[in-house]
Amino acid sequence: MNPMMNKFRLKNLPLSRQILILFMLLTSVLGIGVGIVYPFAVKHYLVNNTYALLEEEFYTLSEHIAFNEHNELLPVPAAAPYFLQLLLSRYEYSFDMIVFSADGHVLGKRLTDNLSYEDTVDLFRGASSFPRNRLQHGTLERGGEDYLFVSKLMDYHGFPYYLVLFSKERELNQINALLTRQFMIIFIILLLVSWLLAVWFSRYLSKPLRTLDESCQKIARRQFDIPLTMDREDEIGQLARSFESMKSQLKEYDESQRHFIQNISHELKTPIMAIQGYAHGLLEGVFKGPQAEKGLEIIMEESKRLEKVVGQLLYLTKIESVSQMMQMGRVDLAEMFSLLQQRLSVLNPAVNWELRLPAALVLEGDGEQLSTAFVNILENQLRYANSRLTITGTQTGDTVTVTISNDGPPIEEALLPHLFQRFRKGKSGKHGLGLAIARAVFEAHGGSISVRNEADGPCFTVTLPVDRK
Repeated sequence: MNPMMNKFRLKNLPLSRQILILFMLLTSVLGIGVGIVYPFAVKHYLVNNTYALLEEEFYTLSEHIAFNEHNELLPVPAAAPYFLQLLLSRYEYSFDMIVFSADGHVLGKRLTDNLSYEDTVDLFRGASSFPRNRLQHGTLERGGEDYLFVSKLMDYHGFPYYLVLFSKERELNQINALLTRQFMIIFIILLLVSWLLAVWFSRYLSKPLRTLDESCQKIARRQFDIPLTMDREDEIGQLARSFESMKSQLKEYDESQRHFIQNISHELKTPIMAIQGYAHGLLEGVFKGPQAEKGLEIIMEESKRLEKVVGQLLYLTKIESVSQMMQMGRVDLAEMFSLLQQRLSVLNPAVNWELRLPAALVLEGDGEQLSTAFVNILENQLRYANSRLTITGTQTGDTVTVTISNDGPPIEEALLPHLFQRFRKGKSGKHGLGLAIARAVFEAHGGSISVRNEADGPCFTVTLPVDRK
């Protein structure tokens, strides 16, 4: 494609200009179409109405047609209604009449303009060429004039004659031109007004989009504290609200990342410093005998702690990035929680487990990952519970809901919105990764997790689809 043509493609122009150009093209095509069709439509309407008026005038005049004993036409009064006379006089429009004998002689006429002998003969030929038993419409095309006429063979006490009423088509053309000119003037005025409105409307639509563009550029520069207010209820307003929600989530994510870097630095720095300190002491001979053995034990414990933190980070990253690689299969949560009770009850023997689960609570999922997620939640609950841990499971339609609650102290209100972020933990928490891993696993399965403080203690609610598809 020619680079110049590609540069000036419509989609490369500003939205306001696209709207304006498309509206102008639409109205221009409409105007051209109307300008072409309108004169023909008006002409057709005028011709049909002219024939109707000619018929009405014909029947009115036929009642006043009379002849003397020499078959000469007696004077015919002007029978047209007064309002019709006013209408026709305004547009210089009139009806002419000629009465012919059966052999074509002119018996009488009422004309506004002179009519040539040839035109008179042709009118008779046209009138007499139709069947004689009914009123006929006809046209006479002449080099200088075109006529519309109605005619019929009449009878006056046994005397046959042709009554012909006609009108010159140029008068219709004058009326058509006048109406078309008036219409086009009005249409052009409306077109100009609509173009001005289109200019205003295109700016009205593009202004909020420019505001969104400016906000997007500010967000790209990490300026999240600039509010985006747009009082609209249409699609643009919905886009602005979605944009504001995205900005809030990006701000939260940015803060979470900074908090993550700070916490992971602290989590990794502590065991690394301990390992370095004791290793240096052993190398320098500071620790000997039992102290050396104690130092080696501390180095081993801190290295295990460091390995666990790194392992959890890698596991969390894997869950969040390759969730489509999960090994899906049939998972019975009722059976899973029974096994987890046997496995984890030794962590806090003073806590009584209450399992309120149906005989089977089956869904599609990765059993290993779901087990890891629930273990992280249960370990958290057992750490804070006083004497009771309650697990309730129900299925409603295609959704399984599991609630896990304990009778321990409530979670700090300021911590609740951030509890499932990395390295966010309570006062007695470990690494702050367990609940983040749990959330990642549930979201990878198409579910969710939330937490709230109830009267008896904290309560975690997990929702999972029965069929991940």
